[in-house]
Amino acid sequence: MKIDAFAKDPLQQAVIAAMLEESNILQYAEFYSIIGNSAYTRKAASVSGGAFRDLNDAYTGVEATPVYANPSLTIFGDEVLVDQAHERRGADVASVRSQQLLAFARSYGKRFQHYFVNGNSAAASKQFDGLKLLVPSGQTLEAADNGFSIPLGNSDENKTAQQEFLEMIDNLIAIVAGGAQLLLMPARILSRLSRIAEGQVRWEKDEFGSPLAMYNGIPLLSAGYNEAGGEIISFTETQGTASDTASIYALRFGEAEKLSLATNIGVSVKDAGLVKNNYVHNVDFDLTMVLCDDKAVARLKGLKVA
Repeated sequence: MKIDAFAKDPLQQAVIAAMLEESNILQYAEFYSIIGNSAYTRKAASVSGGAFRDLNDAYTGVEATPVYANPSLTIFGDEVLVDQAHERRGADVASVRSQQLLAFARSYGKRFQHYFVNGNSAAASKQFDGLKLLVPSGQTLEAADNGFSIPLGNSDENKTAQQEFLEMIDNLIAIVAGGAQLLLMPARILSRLSRIAEGQVRWEKDEFGSPLAMYNGIPLLSAGYNEAGGEIISFTETQGTASDTASIYALRFGEAEKLSLATNIGVSVKDAGLVKNNYVHNVDFDLTMVLCDDKAVARLKGLKVA
């Protein structure tokens, strides 16, 4: 289910709506509910078989051994504080609190987008692992040994490189089981792709009225920028001798299948009232990312924009 399906009151609805404005990936993500701190989630079966037999012969048979993911919820949130001094100075405190909460929620959505890609529980144990760590090695494609530059221009050499890049995109989409539902990439690569594949990229509007590029019917999402202005998928990845490359991710979401996010009640928003000198809103989001099917994600790495 989508994150807004967990909203039970207007406060939750307002915070989630503001988060969605700044996190396009949250618009597509599928969640499922678990009870407690962790749960066993069955992963996609990898049984293979199919054989010929003679009349009256028996099949050897194949045995399926269930494999489970064991996601543990992380707690992602904060407190939004408004000093009661605003009230003494004649401000409409309810209005100030509402403005501050929604401003926080937009920043919160942007930060979620960052951790969705770059979360690293080994570097910070309270985080969940993001896409960069979740994609299996068998689902990772390398554009070139020492990075692949995506050129503009109409020379034969540039046209050949552009065609090679589009083939890489098609291969990336194809290795996701069922085909990719969306592609997530840096804004600079999205811009370059839309230029060299004008016949295959069309533009629409998303639910917020923002431009949305579609490549052969598949949404192309810019990962965007973090609060400091840096790219969430940055051109700082090392590929052979190159240290200025970035990646494109292909995803397929599902509810407790494919790529999914586990939670309990979604985004919790509580008005704690006046606590000492501040009016307080508590915002908490118990969640983690769960790769239920190793073939639900893929990565194309080693890309450069000339």
